[in-house]
Amino acid sequence: MVLAGLIGLVGLDWARQGGGDKTAIDPVCAMEVRHGVADSVLHEGRRFYFCSSYCKDAFEKAPEAYRPADAPAEHTMRGIPTWMYQAGVGFIIVLSFGLFELLGRRSGRALEARFDLTRLPGVRAALKSPLMPALPRAVLAALFLAVVAAGLFGDQNPAMNIAPLLTWTVWWAGLIFLILFAGKAWCTVCPWDAVASATARFERLKLPWPRAARNIWPAVALFLALTWVELGAGITLIPRATAWVALAMLAMAVVSAVLFERKSFCRYGCLVGRVSGLYAMFSSLEVRAADAGTCAACRTQDCYRGNAKADGCPTFEFPRSMSLNTYCILCADCFKTCPHDNMALRLRPWGADLAVEGKPRADEAWLALVLLAMTGFHGLTMTPSWPRWVAGLQESWGVGYWTSFSLLMTLMLGLPAALYAVLVKAALARTPGASYGGVFVRYAYALLPIALFYHLAHNAEHFLMEGPKLLRLASDPFGWGWNLFGTAAWRPVPLITLEGLWGVQLALVVLGHVYSLWVTERAARRASPAGGFLPQLPMVTAMVAFSVFSLWLLRQPMQMRVSGM
Repeated sequence: MVLAGLIGLVGLDWARQGGGDKTAIDPVCAMEVRHGVADSVLHEGRRFYFCSSYCKDAFEKAPEAYRPADAPAEHTMRGIPTWMYQAGVGFIIVLSFGLFELLGRRSGRALEARFDLTRLPGVRAALKSPLMPALPRAVLAALFLAVVAAGLFGDQNPAMNIAPLLTWTVWWAGLIFLILFAGKAWCTVCPWDAVASATARFERLKLPWPRAARNIWPAVALFLALTWVELGAGITLIPRATAWVALAMLAMAVVSAVLFERKSFCRYGCLVGRVSGLYAMFSSLEVRAADAGTCAACRTQDCYRGNAKADGCPTFEFPRSMSLNTYCILCADCFKTCPHDNMALRLRPWGADLAVEGKPRADEAWLALVLLAMTGFHGLTMTPSWPRWVAGLQESWGVGYWTSFSLLMTLMLGLPAALYAVLVKAALARTPGASYGGVFVRYAYALLPIALFYHLAHNAEHFLMEGPKLLRLASDPFGWGWNLFGTAAWRPVPLITLEGLWGVQLALVVLGHVYSLWVTERAARRASPAGGFLPQLPMVTAMVAFSVFSLWLLRQPMQMRVSGM
């Protein structure tokens, strides 16, 4: 119901924007707005349009302070209003200490609900077809190479080149929404792997991945490195740099495909796969064995070993006993190789993987912490305060830009981990017989919903506000004056109003907090079945702190890459 409400809100705002195609520039925040839906003021014989009532009020108080000049390359988008922030904080606190036990008691039976999509006509046949996923992978690979070409050879003005917008706003932001509903579906059609697999057909050494690196630490390191470069160098606004990053990822995938067996890079090294893998534990889609008895009687294990119809599981999973989404890339090979047609593609409740015992891992726990800190850090760098902090540290310490940026990044990523470590110590004191490492790893998974839903709330700014610009750039991807689809002169505006965006963001943060409380409660019961609420109090405090920080970030004005409303 919550999700339906969010979709309805977006749809309503989109419908409201249907009237009129004239646009203007908000003189307060420089956002592009549409006449038909924008607030307006008649001042000195001229009508001015505004993205929200807040900009309108600011203009009416001091119209002489704002010039109706052309919009700058960046504009500042207003954060959620104070009253909404305060209401959200209050609601989170009430939820945390009022519904905590209820979340655990009422969720058990609901988690068992499943709907087998493979029982629908044609679904199983499609999954077993040799065209799945070969055909969509080929299409995405061709699109990937075209975007790389645009980045390398097209106009280097980011407003004229499709590479930055499609990569960082549509794909990177939209990927998180895709994971929520379809798990690791991106990995199914990944163009990097498609090109790498095609290259490896000519020569493959099939070496085992180094035993010491059979974890996701390489992916965590890549994720940190990419963020350092992305935010430090501002490559989201540099088409050629965007293309080189894409090619660097491709090079790693190709080298790994040639050297190592199966899809080792997908399992251990790909930062996109590992980030989506943890988030996919929350997804509403899963591939599982349909009947455990059928698998128990099977002696060939074709789903893992492979046969003439397809290769064995490329990420070294045993589909017959797989219980988590983390490493499944939805390639459908197990549907092709299973001689009993015993694999199923099913819909399920959100967060189902986080409710099972599983095998908590230190590397995954640390990645969960990194995701939580990184999403907040990304939002922080878009606030007007961040450049002042970097410049202030440069001046006071006499260091260069990269040193200043790196020190602040380390601090901002380390603070959430330090707070979590302290609260784990407090939780340990209330959990008899548990080890610090065990409690640290187990509760870290409860951070994933907060990270995921703040990530969704933050990305909604980019995806809904800036994403529609893709309609124009699709006709002229290189910035060479083309008009392939007749949309090059369009001036598309966002899919939602600013007030509507605030409502969606608040709802997402609260929803993520509820799910984190629920996962915390279940983890606490496994650690101390008879412990009651008090042993869980430190972790509930952590959930409240992280969610309130998410709301605080959404309250801050954000420097956007392109404007539009």
